[in-house]
Amino acid sequence: MESYTYNRYVESYKEWLALLNYAASTMESLPRQIREFFTWMESHGVHNIEQITREHIREYYQYMKYTRKSQHTDTFLKSQTLNGHIRGLKLFSFYLEETQQARLIIDLPYEEKEPSVKHLLTAREVQLLYQATTEDEQGIKERAMLSLYYGCGLRSNEGIMLNLEDVMLDKKIVYVRQGKGYKERYVPFVDKQKEHFEHYLKYVRSRLVKDQDEQAFLVGSQGRRIRYDKLLKMLKQLQERTEDEMLQQKRIGLHALRHSIATHLMQRGMKFDYISQFLGHTNLSSTQIYTHLAHEYENTNTP
Repeated sequence: MESYTYNRYVESYKEWLALLNYAASTMESLPRQIREFFTWMESHGVHNIEQITREHIREYYQYMKYTRKSQHTDTFLKSQTLNGHIRGLKLFSFYLEETQQARLIIDLPYEEKEPSVKHLLTAREVQLLYQATTEDEQGIKERAMLSLYYGCGLRSNEGIMLNLEDVMLDKKIVYVRQGKGYKERYVPFVDKQKEHFEHYLKYVRSRLVKDQDEQAFLVGSQGRRIRYDKLLKMLKQLQERTEDEMLQQKRIGLHALRHSIATHLMQRGMKFDYISQFLGHTNLSSTQIYTHLAHEYENTNTP
């Protein structure tokens, strides 16, 4: 049973949402999420908001992700639902600080969106992207980008946050120090990718970087760490240059490259746990989606 203190927070939170003109449905759903949060805390002996620690919040989220099931489908919560709970907790934390009542630190990483087969690239389409790269500096940079996000299967932010020392050409390994959930990993790459990285460092990065203290591996035109929107623009331009109508119609981003390599590796028979390590998944259930995608993709593309 929820304590009077916790109930008071929920009711005042609901009033705050009303003052900000949130929709009636939202004023019901968001406080309901917080009630569930507080009910879990009470069941674990945490009876006061000042007692709630980061560890309590992480444990609650682990419960939501791996134990809690949907009341409607009796299945584990989807990524979209989990992300909704994270957003709800962050909004509640903001409310507490704005009203100077308490402080909750919500630093939970968002779940990756579950990929759809219609947003995957075939091996042929990936090859078309590589073929669409030019032979000038821009093309060299594009091939380095493709080799990171497709060849190494990096998440968008992982590639952006890579430093120069993290790409170990001699060992043919990329060190991801800022992975999801602060989990580091090493990702191998092949000779062709090594060649793309070497050309990029020699002919592009060395010309763009003016400040020798700049540590970023991928840099923009100003010689500083590249932004997500610039990488996305590069990918969109490549997509257009392929002149392949089906490929051009696909709505893809950097994550499509990651999802595609994972699916292709699954189709080629790579061991499940190897793919999980390659992608930096903390739980095999995250890798399981590629089994379904590979099967769905084969059915979709079988004449």
